Amino acid sequence: MNIIKDNIMNKLTAKLPMVIGSCLLSLVITGCTFEQEDYFDETASLRITHINQKIKNQLVQQSSDANHGWVIQYFVAGTDDYDFEGFNIFGRFFEDGKVTLASNHRYLRNGNANKYTEATSTFKMLAEEGPVLSFDTWNDILTVFEDPVDPSAAPGSIVNNGEGMNGDHNLVLASLEDDQILFHGERHRASIRFIPCDRPWEEYIQVVNDMKDKISNSTLTSYYVTNSTDTMYFSRLSRGYFNYVDRLEDPLKNKVLSCVFTPEGFRLHHVDSLGTNAFQEFKLAEDESCLLNEDNTVQVIPCWDNYIVNHTAAWKMDTELFSAEQKSLYGQINEAFKTFNSSCSLASIGIGKSSGANSVTGLVLTFYTNTAGTKTNTVGLSLTMSKPAYGQLQIDCTEDNPVDKNMESVLKRSPDMEKLARAFAATLKGTYEMTPDNYFLPTGGMFKAINGGTSFKLY
Repeated sequence: MNIIKDNIMNKLTAKLPMVIGSCLLSLVITGCTFEQEDYFDETASLRITHINQKIKNQLVQQSSDANHGWVIQYFVAGTDDYDFEGFNIFGRFFEDGKVTLASNHRYLRNGNANKYTEATSTFKMLAEEGPVLSFDTWNDILTVFEDPVDPSAAPGSIVNNGEGMNGDHNLVLASLEDDQILFHGERHRASIRFIPCDRPWEEYIQVVNDMKDKISNSTLTSYYVTNSTDTMYFSRLSRGYFNYVDRLEDPLKNKVLSCVFTPEGFRLHHVDSLGTNAFQEFKLAEDESCLLNEDNTVQVIPCWDNYIVNHTAAWKMDTELFSAEQKSLYGQINEAFKTFNSSCSLASIGIGKSSGANSVTGLVLTFYTNTAGTKTNTVGLSLTMSKPAYGQLQIDCTEDNPVDKNMESVLKRSPDMEKLARAFAATLKGTYEMTPDNYFLPTGGMFKAINGGTSFKLY
């Protein structure tokens, strides 16, 4: 295996560098960046040598025992056929040219996928048309992204296309600052950002995973992107993509940007904009209702209002907030269940999707089917629910709203049940202002009546 790795690295390093930008641009960037350190009057080659030393010093200093090394927000270049998320890689750089990298990304090999793994290799600072940080020997954490052959991959796997995942091990300097170092891949041009790590690596990974779970999931998958005047949408955040569209259904525009999760939210591979407002990094707001861009002009808001209207979970209504009429109907429905079966009793009234055959989405009556109160079932009455505006819910129910099969079965012994259910639904007819209990994955919330209806709470 080592021979295979060495051969691949020889092929990779033998290729002529494809440095982004012209020589003149490199000289202008490096000259302007370091003019304050009296590099401007030096020859280009000497200037690059001094900048390389400065980069190495900064990498090594942050890697001392008193610090936690670097977080490398690593991206690969997407293709027409494939897009990849961003990856958090951690690095410690040493004066002798050794580097230890670590990650838990999903492309780690030898059974290490998604497991915290460390690997040590070497690095060099190269003096080409501009400063270049080169990971010049194989490293299991990084080199997998450009390996053109993966013996363990299934036939037709993306890594067998001769370019691997379009990763880079040679990184061309774009900007050197006190709090970050920006590079781009020498061959595939992806942007790669180094920032000082502020905690132990495995702790950083856990915090990032917790944030990812808080703001993205497989249930609520769409988001508003809005400023004071415009609104667009995006989806697929849980997979590490910012799939940016003008509308959720049949979008006319579709732009996919990779993103990497951070302890505060997520960061996009490239800067984008909505109207005149630019954004690249979003952080969770203090009240956790949305994510905000760098200058708080753009918000990312989960489409929780759509989710609440269209969800299929059966959420219970808080009986403590029932009106006198609703409490009376609740008691009558309970008695109707006893007429159906003396061992039955009403457990809850809620809104969601009923169970059983011919299920409906609407009013869900959950009842115990034995005196021990351990076996439950539901009957359902369809409600017409819509979203007249952001954060609002409109409820209606007419004779055209059907009942489910379970209700039909109950009606054979308790004919008043449908009438009682429709009477309860009539108390909900109106428009509500919704406040979810969790904006990114609601499990209920408060519904304040603003035009008809009776305020209620789901949980």
